[in-house]
Amino acid sequence: MSDIRYRHWISSMGRKSAASVHQLKTLPPTSEAFVENVKRAHFQACIWRSSLTGEAPDMDPSENSWVSDDDFGVLMPVTLPPQTEIAPTAVMKLIQCGCSSKTPYSTDRCGCVAGQMSCSAFCRCRAEIRTCRNRWTLLKRIEDANDSDEDESNDEDDSDD
Repeated sequence: MSDIRYRHWISSMGRKSAASVHQLKTLPPTSEAFVENVKRAHFQACIWRSSLTGEAPDMDPSENSWVSDDDFGVLMPVTLPPQTEIAPTAVMKLIQCGCSSKTPYSTDRCGCVAGQMSCSAFCRCRAEIRTCRNRWTLLKRIEDANDSDEDESNDEDDSDD
């Protein structure tokens, strides 16, 4: 399903003009997201069906793509399993949030911030240090710097042999 999703998105984006914005919301769901959605829908259907009998289903919401938010006392949907990429790297580089707030890339009005992903060169801020205030972009820079430092130290260790 993920492969079909990717090919469909690429073909639909290919029909758009070069100036058009590639946005996160245009991506169809991944296979992983689809599975989580089916689990939540099944759980909800079981609740609705049990309302006719008056007996709650013997199901654990946490095993059906829901997680408890103890601060607010609500169940929140799990849209993707932990550590799952929302799209291939090549697609993520094409995403543009189209943020137009007065404080760009710092609030959930920014599509990248709302999607918990870093801005890219296609975003209005160009993911530049001076203009981008997206916390995910800042975290990515730190991770990239740490990875670069680790690679350099590994290269030095290898050359010592």
